[in-house]
Amino acid sequence: MMKRKRPAPMTGRRREEAQVAYIDKTLAQGEHILARGHFHWTYSITSWMWLLIAGWALIGIYMFFSRQIRKWTTELVVTNRRFVFKRGVLNIKTDEFTANRIQAITLSQPWLGRLLGYGQLNIRGEEIGQFGLPVIADPLAFRKALISSAEGANSAKLPAAA
Repeated sequence: MMKRKRPAPMTGRRREEAQVAYIDKTLAQGEHILARGHFHWTYSITSWMWLLIAGWALIGIYMFFSRQIRKWTTELVVTNRRFVFKRGVLNIKTDEFTANRIQAITLSQPWLGRLLGYGQLNIRGEEIGQFGLPVIADPLAFRKALISSAEGANSAKLPAAA
């Protein structure tokens, strides 16, 4: 069986010739073409610009939803005994430790953070190493709760005075 040779794809000049051939076939007897119009090169530039804008928009949409999903699926909790940091839905990761293991809490709060009420806490402690939290609202109150929890956990360990 013989293989058929595929025709080459129509590009550039061949495509124009094929389009011209169609128009030429539809001309009435005695009718002739006076001028041919074609798109200006700026038309293609505009198309490329829209493609780039749409591409950036898709990246923006992806970034927005990935950050929002992280926000919606993260829990930061301080109890009277421990600290729990949970993130994820399908792949859940939790970090939890007793509050008495905390040795230092560092607050990073830029001037805009002070104005708008947000900041980032870094926790350092025994057996937990350095632990950074995401940017949170009212970091001073959260730090105060961590300190209270650590004090409560330490006082619970002390033997009762006789």
